Amino acid sequence: MTKLRPVTAADVQFLDRQHEDPEAAGEFNWYGYREPSNGSLAERVAADLTIREDGGIFAVTDDDDQILGDVSWRTASNGPPPYGDCWQIGIWLAPEARGQGHGAAAQRLLADQLFANSTRERVEAGTEAGNLGEQKALEKAGFTREGVLRRACLRAGEYRDMVVYSKLRGEE
Repeated sequence: MTKLRPVTAADVQFLDRQHEDPEAAGEFNWYGYREPSNGSLAERVAADLTIREDGGIFAVTDDDDQILGDVSWRTASNGPPPYGDCWQIGIWLAPEARGQGHGAAAQRLLADQLFANSTRERVEAGTEAGNLGEQKALEKAGFTREGVLRRACLRAGEYRDMVVYSKLRGEE
């Protein structure tokens, strides 16, 4: 069974693999060696800033509390705030945890958590058009494919299409 919990200091080294190792990041998550845009995870954990009003990060674990990866969320706007605001989510799973249903379960749990603790009507996620595994996981998590954003993401020196998914409050 997949679970979500706050990130701890003991999780940081494991989760930082996605920024330090192209193979651990995976084909669709590697954007080169760089610092995460919102500061180091270790700093955010130490300052108790991993769960905020405008976004955050949870560890994804199994029944034995073995860490598998993370899910994160942030505010995005599709219209004038606050009524155009929604949640935008992302996920990273370690290579050894992929393909076992943890991605779909974690994204479903996160969407449920966000709806239960906010008034926002929409959770959205995007993935590269070639990332069929993530598209399948989002659909299993109850997300609906909405469309393609053409040449919306630069990775490996090439612009790539992104597929947008959403889940609305009350949708299973």
